[in-house]
Amino acid sequence: MAAHDDPTSLSESLASKATMRIAGLHKFDGFYTPLEERFERISRLGKKAMGVRAAGVTLIADDKLWFKSIVGWRVSELPLKDSLEQAMVESGEPLIVLDTLKDARFAKLPLVKAGPKFRFYAGYPIRDATENIIGTFCAFDTQPKAADGTLFETLSDLGHLAERELLTADLWDAQSQLVSKLGSARRQALLDTLTRVWNRRGGTELLDTLLKESETSGERVAVCMIDIDLFKEINDKYGHPVGDQALTKIAASIVGSVRPDDIVSRYGGDEFLLILRDAAPDLCRSIAERISTDVAKTRLRTRKGSVLVTLSIGMAVSDAGKPMTAKKIIDQADQALYHTKQSGRAGATLYPDDIR
Repeated sequence: MAAHDDPTSLSESLASKATMRIAGLHKFDGFYTPLEERFERISRLGKKAMGVRAAGVTLIADDKLWFKSIVGWRVSELPLKDSLEQAMVESGEPLIVLDTLKDARFAKLPLVKAGPKFRFYAGYPIRDATENIIGTFCAFDTQPKAADGTLFETLSDLGHLAERELLTADLWDAQSQLVSKLGSARRQALLDTLTRVWNRRGGTELLDTLLKESETSGERVAVCMIDIDLFKEINDKYGHPVGDQALTKIAASIVGSVRPDDIVSRYGGDEFLLILRDAAPDLCRSIAERISTDVAKTRLRTRKGSVLVTLSIGMAVSDAGKPMTAKKIIDQADQALYHTKQSGRAGATLYPDDIR
């Protein structure tokens, strides 16, 4: 038997190629970074354009697949060996599988045999400047698809779009500094696993960094405390899965409503902390209004129909060039938030202007 016909040799060859292709990811430090609207937009576009249940952008390390963005499927990371991406990574080429049950590489995978029972898969490799595979654009559906001449073109367009965005450094200075100083394990500890935004500790560390910088830069820093109105009632009436749906949808809506250099973190159970750099009071009010308007368009799907969600917001803005601590400005925003709730909820209050 020729060497290239030996299954063992072929397996070793594929493993070697895969190792070479993903080695570059160790230099590309993008694992466990927060939710970004530019990737959410690609995932939403991919889901619609390909007519599938779920679409996303992933990063790949030697033994796992992490979803930088995913729409239509609640997942954060998977062992690479159990993922539908492994065959694509090993081949190094874009891959479309019209029916996973008819492909021996996929038929026995847990994602095909058990939940969510994916029958269709499409994946496009994302490469760095040295041609190493560092991630994928991927699409999944629970129904097989018929051959379609436009599928590959659509997949290729979306893959190139995801690659361009993934290789564009767009985290603002304070976030970049935090990401560069911390290993992936530490960053993972600073992200909220449900909403994929910074958690309370991550948000306050970023706020501390920004406030210290503002003392010399003269920029004003604004903080918005955002509370989901009547969240306990939503949980009690519709159940925790709907409550989780509210948190994830509202987090994504806030991220999509603010500027790329603004910071969103989940501060508490039903509370978000938004940090705005170089923001005067008028801009702060404008952003709060836009967030409220966008979230008001969000509907939660339940067995009893859709549910409207509103927000109460409290805002505080630092004085230019003057020292300010994270605790103090958060306390001020909290006072404004309390005023909003006492005034009937579903609104925004600026400290101290609106509560004198």
